[in-house]
Amino acid sequence: MLIIGAGPAGAAAAFFLPYFSEKKLSVLSLEKLDKNYGKYHRMCGEALSTSTFKDLAPLEPHAVQFRIRRAVEHWPGDVTIETDTDGLIVDRPEFLRHLLQRAKKEGCHMEVGAAMEISKRSDGYLVRTKDGREFFASHLVGADGWNSLVRRTLFQGGPRLLWAEQFITDGTMDKDAMHFFYDQRYRGGYRWEFPHVWGKRVGFTRGADERPQFLERHGRPIPYGYDQVVNGNACLIGDAAGQANPITFGGIRIGMAAAKMAAEAIVKGGLEGYARKWPRSPYASPAYVKAFDSLRGMDNAELFRSVRPFRKGYGKISGALAMLSGKKYRELYRAYELGAKWGW
Repeated sequence: MLIIGAGPAGAAAAFFLPYFSEKKLSVLSLEKLDKNYGKYHRMCGEALSTSTFKDLAPLEPHAVQFRIRRAVEHWPGDVTIETDTDGLIVDRPEFLRHLLQRAKKEGCHMEVGAAMEISKRSDGYLVRTKDGREFFASHLVGADGWNSLVRRTLFQGGPRLLWAEQFITDGTMDKDAMHFFYDQRYRGGYRWEFPHVWGKRVGFTRGADERPQFLERHGRPIPYGYDQVVNGNACLIGDAAGQANPITFGGIRIGMAAAKMAAEAIVKGGLEGYARKWPRSPYASPAYVKAFDSLRGMDNAELFRSVRPFRKGYGKISGALAMLSGKKYRELYRAYELGAKWGW
């Protein structure tokens, strides 16, 4: 078994494949980044719902920096909604390094190298690296990011991309809260402000706001809206599969859950199980993309109308009234409900 990429999805696959097979499978993780691994993986909001680890057992939280208790939304029309939540801000590079160490203990072998060419053979896949090495495997797991070589070689098409930028600043904010700002200029997205050990992180749809003074700048596409995850004995997980949630922008939990799903299917006899199970999971609901496309077309007046039923807060009564009075926005409300539970 060869896994290309060792981000959240790839690291999770590196753990779950030997774990589920009780070390009976030969598993190799191939990761192109070495010295820049930590810097690349800081390009993230680093937020995880605590329910993440119910799905990913036996994995547990690690490198936790802040405990998130509140989500504060700021909408046009001076609508502010504060909701109790239960989440974590982790040090993503350290979290991943810890996960990869657990994978090694389970028996996964690690190599550093950039895959440059993939050839499909009758009995598997041959992967050549930039430095001339070759690796052969019966199964191939593509966890190699939004511009995945595995996807470009073995699959058709690609995900949609939402480009975002993030800045680490020395600004101050409450360390137990995440803030979200909705406005038409974010084109279906939002501005986020999350706590950081240096101050706070500020992010938004690329070009939507002026850049603040920053200590560190990040930029990357958020891939979403891709349907094919299996082709023969090759599969895609995480950003390679466009599995980020376009409503929440979350991707860590989703990619890791997909990795667990794919690993379990491989161990049980074939990737067909992953191909069937993934599109039926709450992580892959078509409601997310439909809602995002709807949001992209909204101006501030309509954003206000959509959220007006909840201006005094979310709850069963306001939710029921919204579903009755806001038929136009029912799919949007459904996507928000699913995203709050499964999107981070």
